[in-house]
Amino acid sequence: MGLFSFLSKSKKTKENPKSTILGMVLLEDPNSFSLTGTINELRNIWKLEVNDKDADNDTAVLSINGYQVAIAVIKMPIPNQEVESAADYNYFWKSGALEVANHKGHIIISILDTGKNDLHENIVFSQVTSAVLKNSQALGVYLGSRTLVLKKEFYLENMDMMSESDLPIYNWVYFGLRQENGKQSVYTYGLSDFGKKEMEIVDSSKSLDELNEMMYNLTHYVIAFNVTLNDGETVGITAEEKLLISESKGRFLECKTLKINY
Repeated sequence: MGLFSFLSKSKKTKENPKSTILGMVLLEDPNSFSLTGTINELRNIWKLEVNDKDADNDTAVLSINGYQVAIAVIKMPIPNQEVESAADYNYFWKSGALEVANHKGHIIISILDTGKNDLHENIVFSQVTSAVLKNSQALGVYLGSRTLVLKKEFYLENMDMMSESDLPIYNWVYFGLRQENGKQSVYTYGLSDFGKKEMEIVDSSKSLDELNEMMYNLTHYVIAFNVTLNDGETVGITAEEKLLISESKGRFLECKTLKINY
């Protein structure tokens, strides 16, 4: 399966964060990428320090704010319908599987030396990805390790709104929504890449919209403030709200997860 192994609905999660962050921009036109435009965007819009000594338009290793970022243009689609299969899980892009099937190339983006600061590294990765999107004829972004297939406009909109108090969580973490036997559940997939335990709300009477909003807020809180939640503690969005946390084998993930009683 190319560079990524697609993860099934019952997902396996590593206990330790990855040594790299890696994703792909899906190209409608494999010859449309401009590295010069991308670097200008990083310097002028995001105000990043970029050393492009080892770079050409098809392959580049950029030094960006102390990180080594690799960009490689592959002028062929990702094989084995890997992206199309992943797109089936994305409820934000209803026609995603049909649209990504039209990609004719892809750009691999990777931060090679992660492990210093998970939040900063994901911000840099997203800034680079948004710059690549704006300087190519692209359809969207694929992060196979997090089962994310995101439409170009959706990804960029989240980046345009990004601030210290509004992180682009939907660009980073997958939220799985389930309905079974009249109950609703939600789980995260991607928190482990921030060194955090994945979370689940299981068999709740709340609506899927309510569960999604709660899990989004909890995820934002955990990532933005580098919070470690533990078994037996409580958590809430307000000072009055106290939701019990318990740790056990995952219901939808093949790892231990934090269950939020909501």
